[in-house]
Amino acid sequence: MRLWPRRAGGQLALLLILVLLLAQIITIFILAGERQGALRSASLEHELQRVADGYTLADTTDPERQQRILRALSSATLRLSIDALPYLSEDRAFGMTRRLAEELGLPPEQVRTAMGSGAGDCLPDRELDHDNRRDHERHHDADDERHEDEEHRDDDEHRDDRHDCPPVLGVSLELSSGQWFNAWAQPPAPSWLWLKATLTSVGITAVLLMLTLLLAIRRIMRPMSELSRAALAFGRGEKVWIPEKGPEDVREVTRAFNQMQDQVGRAQEDRARLLAALAHDLRTPITSMRLRVEMLPEGEDRDRLLDSLREMQHLAEATLDFIRGSTTEQHRRYDLATLLDSLCGDLQEMGLAVHCNDSPRCVLQGQPEAVKRALRNLIENAVNYGVQAEVKLETTDKEAVITIVDQGPGIPESERDRVFEPFYRLEQSRSRDTGGAGLGLAIARTLIRSMGGDIRLAAGPEGRGLQVSVTLIKTG
Repeated sequence: MRLWPRRAGGQLALLLILVLLLAQIITIFILAGERQGALRSASLEHELQRVADGYTLADTTDPERQQRILRALSSATLRLSIDALPYLSEDRAFGMTRRLAEELGLPPEQVRTAMGSGAGDCLPDRELDHDNRRDHERHHDADDERHEDEEHRDDDEHRDDRHDCPPVLGVSLELSSGQWFNAWAQPPAPSWLWLKATLTSVGITAVLLMLTLLLAIRRIMRPMSELSRAALAFGRGEKVWIPEKGPEDVREVTRAFNQMQDQVGRAQEDRARLLAALAHDLRTPITSMRLRVEMLPEGEDRDRLLDSLREMQHLAEATLDFIRGSTTEQHRRYDLATLLDSLCGDLQEMGLAVHCNDSPRCVLQGQPEAVKRALRNLIENAVNYGVQAEVKLETTDKEAVITIVDQGPGIPESERDRVFEPFYRLEQSRSRDTGGAGLGLAIARTLIRSMGGDIRLAAGPEGRGLQVSVTLIKTG
């Protein structure tokens, strides 16, 4: 399984998605820390305000009603009491002390605060000064002590079951009567319900961003895909005009490619006109010379001159065929199996030893006349130099391969590339009586390569003869 995409669009999309996910995760962590801190601060502010309100009420109320007020204001998270001694022996949170002193109009020495955190601080009693706690307990009667101890034990058992306790706030305020107003507040742990809404919002944003990015990448990369297909078609001799779409830099590439196609097309048209004029100019003097030579008396010199003129005419026509290379034939759909069967039948009627195996249907887009011309050259070479030719067509999802095998002497591996050069004849392995100007293979490969295919030479089965493989690309 390949995780990294091959195409640029897929790579860019994957990188953007990974960066987006990483950024969203970091954002959630930062937001979670800030939100939890804000909620803790808000809870602490609320508890401080409750303590301040409780102190004000207790300090302005007669002693008989103070206990009723304390019981009414106390809760599971706030414990209030009025004692002879303060719970806190010293001030431990100077910021909160200064704030409470200013809000209540008390001197700083009458205000003591402390702040604990962690699971070990869940029990308010642990924040007490132990010496003061013992002195404080001695001032309670036995019943109150037992009652309070039972409450503390219940609270201890309840809080020990909780593994995530918020900070515990302790406050000791001196009343005008000389007693101390002691308070222990444990703000509730911040809720994580906000995280669901945050994750939903972040998820929707991420999905919308990813969809937008994918659409933008597709819009940018689509012209590149069209350019790639047009370049492959142009390599096969087809001219495909590409509309200029997408960003400006992609438009510039598309515009340059279209201009290149026009320039190459004009050059090919100029070359075709030049070749037509050259063919006409060469044939006229050669024909004139042949007429004059034929008027000479019969003899050895006359025959030699006629042979030389025929060789010149054949060489000129072969040269023009090679220069034409890729024909100007229009591209169209054709059945390669039908074309191959028809070609083999024509050659058999001419008396050539050609055997064509049954071929599967294979529809291609290209230049059928050029393919037929190239295959004809190859099959005729196989018969002329290798006695007989066996032709076979095989197809895959992406290409069609025509194999031509002869029974001749073959071609040495060191010479298999050179035989495609114009006018090169391998006299050591081919008969001199077959004639030719050494252009058959060169013309065939030029035509096949102009359609995006190729020709390869190899030794025949069991090392005998020559095997020619012609590959044509399927384009639909």
